[in-house]
Formats: sequence, structure tokens, C-alpha cells
Amino acid sequence: MKITVLGSGTSQGIPIVGCSCAACTSSNSKDKRLRVSVYIETDAPPALSPLERAGLPAGSTAQAGVGLKILIDTSPDFRQQMLVNNITDIDAVLYTHYHVDHIMGLDDIRQINQLHRKSIDIYGNAETIEVIRRSFSYIFDPKTYKGGGIPHVNTKVITLDKFNIGHAEITPIEYFHGPTTVFGYRIGDFAYMTDCSSIPEKEFGKLKNLKVLVLDALRYRKHETHFSFDEAIEAAQRIKAEKTYFTHMTHDIVHDEANVKLPEDIELAYDGLSFVIPAQAGI
Repeated sequence: MKITVLGSGTSQGIPIVGCSCAACTSSNSKDKRLRVSVYIETDAPPALSPLERAGLPAGSTAQAGVGLKILIDTSPDFRQQMLVNNITDIDAVLYTHYHVDHIMGLDDIRQINQLHRKSIDIYGNAETIEVIRRSFSYIFDPKTYKGGGIPHVNTKVITLDKFNIGHAEITPIEYFHGPTTVFGYRIGDFAYMTDCSSIPEKEFGKLKNLKVLVLDALRYRKHETHFSFDEAIEAAQRIKAEKTYFTHMTHDIVHDEANVKLPEDIELAYDGLSFVIPAQAGI
């Protein structure tokens, strides 16, 4: 399973328009942060069972034994992220929550529809799917012309129950972003938890024995709806993934200065970071 960080920045992105701070004027590419998203590519299992094949999105490349391609969130920078990372196929989208910096690139899914002549399944909790359907009402309006000008997606409301996309078992993780309920996701030995200010006690059991965790860490100072660095370090040390990467960072964070101050098993994510996790049961 290969994971690529498409964006590691806060809702404004870095650099921020009109800002002359150290991060925004940095020449280090790791200080250039698009809005948060990750792309997951899994190897196909040796052979797909009829049940696994039936559970794949129609037209999925995984039906041909190529493996699954899963996106988490469609940021406003999604088109740019596809171009920069040469992403030309997606089988499904997992949504963490309905805030603008996580959903507003949805319209660009239509490029995948056109390339592969398939619709895309999109997953989220009931509130997230409701807001998406309202925010992109033209997609779901039966009066809208259904040609190439709109995305072709199938909304899938999920709960905290595990579910499968083809051969990949997905475990939703519920936590809070201030007053907003967010779903993180565990796939195999990888978990992704952006926009987090508190994790319910009952959810920690889903986070045991991770190889890699990507976790929200907004800035040094405390914030009402995000983990600060100290809070994120505390959570990461409790979860005890072999490696933790911080994401959703503001321009308060200069990559090289901040990275050297972190514990040995924690690093800052950056746009374009990719890593491979060996396949385990459930992936």
C-alpha cells in the first residue's frame, strides 16, 4: 500500500496571500502546502473472489487486478494535486467531514469520469453526505444535463461499522474538530486523522499496532478546533504508531525548524511525501 500526501496545509494553504512571514516566503518546497488530502494505492490481491469483485465500484481498475486507488477528501486544490502527482484514476473517495477545504474540489472528479467512463463512489457520515448533496446540488438535480459537465458520483452514507471497498477493509474512526464530528480512517496498518481536537476514549482501541499515522497538528499555540503540536505529540505517543506524520499545518510552522524538535518517531508531513506500507490482513 502506497500513500502519497497531496496536501499538508491548513484551510488557507501556504503561502497565504499577502503574507511575508518566514514560512510563506520560504524557498523550501516543504513549506509550500496545499490543502490537506492523501491518495492511497493498494496492490491487488493474488486473485479477486467473485464477492470482492462484486463489491468494487463499476469500472474500477481493481476489477482488472490492478489494485485500488482511494482518495481521502477533495480539497480546493484537487485539480492541481492530480496534475502534480500524475493521478489519473480513482476508485473511491472517503470524506472526513464537510468543511470547504475538504470537499470543494469534488467537481474535478469529472475528469476521472471522462477518462475511465465510470462513476465514483463517495463515502462519508450522514451529515457530510447531506452537506455535499446540498453544496453540489446541480450534481444530484434530475433536471441537470448529465453530460461531461458534472461529476458522476454515487453517495454512500457510512456509520462507525467497518466496510469494504473491494478487498480493502475500512475502519471509520470518530473524533471531534471542535463541535464538528469527523471521520478518520484506518486501512490496514495506516490511519489518517486530520482536523482533530479530541479523540473519544472508545476510539483508541481502533488505533493499535499502526505502522503509520497521519495526524492533525495545526501550530504551536493552542487552538479550539485542532491539536496544537504538544497535544498532537501527546496523542501520538499514546497511539504508538511506528511512525507519525503531522499534517494540516499553518504558516506558523517552518518545516526544517520544527522538524528537528520533534520526537524521533514523529515527523512533519509535506506535499509529495510518499511511503509504502507492507500489506496486512484486511488490505
